[in-house]
Amino acid sequence: MTMPVEYAAIKAAVVHLTLYFAQYFKGTGIRANCISPGGILGGQPEDFLMSYKKYCASKGMLEAADLVGALIFLISDESKFITGQNLFVDDGFSI
Repeated sequence: MTMPVEYAAIKAAVVHLTLYFAQYFKGTGIRANCISPGGILGGQPEDFLMSYKKYCASKGMLEAADLVGALIFLISDESKFITGQNLFVDDGFSI
């Protein structure tokens, strides 16, 4: 499983900007975090989905709705002391 260099550069930029904004807004009550999702289902060929799933813990490709819990957590007061973090929601793909 590979990714285009453009995707890697953009993803790294988003993560770095998250750290930058967390530092920039420190002490203001504004938090900056990001979510790194795994692959999202969207009409991929079955052989790709099966290959992708081999790298995951259980489900494989996610549905967009699978990110909602993480998003709600990050915007809630339950995460009020979390800033500058990148939360992976990828069914273990990145480990």
